[in-house]
Amino acid sequence: MIPNLLSAFRMIAFLPVIILFSYEYYLTSFFLFTAAAWSDFLDGFLARKYNITSNLGSLLDLLADKILVSSILIYLVFYTGNAFLLILTIIIIVREISISSLRLFLVSSGVEISNITPDKYGKLKTFLQMFSLSLLLIYPYFGEVFFLSILILLMFSTLFSILSFLNYLKIWSSIEEK
Repeated sequence: MIPNLLSAFRMIAFLPVIILFSYEYYLTSFFLFTAAAWSDFLDGFLARKYNITSNLGSLLDLLADKILVSSILIYLVFYTGNAFLLILTIIIIVREISISSLRLFLVSSGVEISNITPDKYGKLKTFLQMFSLSLLLIYPYFGEVFFLSILILLMFSTLFSILSFLNYLKIWSSIEEK
């Protein structure tokens, strides 16, 4: 129950984060986003520790992450007008849609959802994405050099997301061969 509530929190947290940021409450926006990002770790930890995992919980967790990250990225693309951030955002969102579609296909083909959990690249991608996005929410305090540094960090996250995607394709091709 609590892990699903944490996922639901992440699914709606993007809106107050964006509103706070747009009214220049950058630090409050940062802290709320950081709390939402940490709730991703906490819901998984609690679900595993108390053995209360479910397909619904897994789906909510995946959906919550995508809503939170995609919404903030899209907003920041429009806010900053930065072309490099736009490119990274497109890559990240296309990867997320592709992975979600592939997971659905694999599950509908009889693969246990527990066999298609994020790999080390996916976990590193998630950490770097959440860290980068939290820093992007406070970049107005620190200026353009800080902003560009964060984009480099987000670029590394994007590279890890591509590696993770390639691993998912390996899983899919090994199932296709069977």
